[in-house]
Amino acid sequence: MIEFSVFLYGLLTAFVLMSAEQNRRLARPNPAMVTAVGWGLFSMSSTLAVLMGGIALALALGIHIPDLPNLALR
Repeated sequence: MIEFSVFLYGLLTAFVLMSAEQNRRLARPNPAMVTAVGWGLFSMSSTLAVLMGGIALALALGIHIPDLPNLALR
C-alpha cells in the first residue's frame, strides 16, 4: 500500500508543479483546484518531515519508541 501512496504522491506533485510552471510561463493564474492540491501536498510533506525529524531526534537521544520496528514493516 505504501508503494501506491508514494506513486500517487509523485504523480500529483509532478502534475501540480508542471501546471504551475506552465501557467507562470503563460502569465495565467493557477486554477483553484491546482492551488488546493498544491497546499495539501505541501501540508502533508511538512507534517511528515516534522514527524520523521522528531522520531530521528528521539532515536538519537536514545529514547525507546515501542513497536517502531514492527510499525516500519507494516
